[in-house]
Amino acid sequence: MNSLHLKALLLAAEAGSISAAARKLGKKQPQVSQWISDLEIDLGVNFFDRTGNKTTLSKEGERLLPYLTHTMIQLDKFVQSAEMIAHGESTVVTIGIENYIPDLVFTQPLALTLDLPHLSVEVYREEKHQLTQDLNEGNVDIIIIHESDTLHHQHFEYCRLGHYKEVLVCSPNHPLATLPLVTTSDLSQYRELIWGETNSNSNSSKQHKDDNSDGFSPNYGIFSDIQPLVAMLKRNKGFAFLPAECVNTYIENDQLSALNCDFEPAGIDRRIELCWRNGLTLSQDGSQIVEAFKINHQLADKPVS
Repeated sequence: MNSLHLKALLLAAEAGSISAAARKLGKKQPQVSQWISDLEIDLGVNFFDRTGNKTTLSKEGERLLPYLTHTMIQLDKFVQSAEMIAHGESTVVTIGIENYIPDLVFTQPLALTLDLPHLSVEVYREEKHQLTQDLNEGNVDIIIIHESDTLHHQHFEYCRLGHYKEVLVCSPNHPLATLPLVTTSDLSQYRELIWGETNSNSNSSKQHKDDNSDGFSPNYGIFSDIQPLVAMLKRNKGFAFLPAECVNTYIENDQLSALNCDFEPAGIDRRIELCWRNGLTLSQDGSQIVEAFKINHQLADKPVS
């Protein structure tokens, strides 16, 4: 059984005639007709009903056509993957996303990446320090992290994508909600609820805080999942700095209140970096994926490509 013969059979079924299939393949009609006849003999099935000069797909052919279509699609993927491997390209792309980065950074680019039919995509969430280590060790192809203080990364390629807004929120019934302008002294009197890593062994136990920051209150609660954190906010149990995208609906529905701070009255800009392993953009797919993240995220200050 020859893959070219199977392709001829599929083309004949799709085009409605063996002659049309022969033209698409650049072959003579008797040759393609013989290929299909050989397949019918080998498999014991008549794919076509032949009446005079007219050829139509048989009942058996109709039943088998979905399997043939699927087989040829998988064969194309097999050939594409083999070509990529032969050229030293990966057939699996691994993308690491820092915990607490909101969806607007990666949803659309990931959707475009999943449109590449011959690639498998693996996505995971992790802390920033672990993602950077994974990239340096070659265990991940692309990472999305909050911007670091490093002026220039030497071990991988990178670009700044833009920023999202983080806002200070609490329950409308919280005492902080009555203040026209909130100071750090005001915050220190109430519990801070932090969306962050709860593992005490983690190098970073607070979301988006600098390494030398102790937060705004001596009393705090750390939540690795944002939903119970928001539930506690609505129950008037403290205040939190959260991505605006994650709480805008609650603010619009008057379930949470956005506060003005004397140190950041319009909210805090959290800047994002896209980093990728050296050489990734030398391949066509790698270049497409990186460009998808550069162009299609929903952050402010999109870079000019």
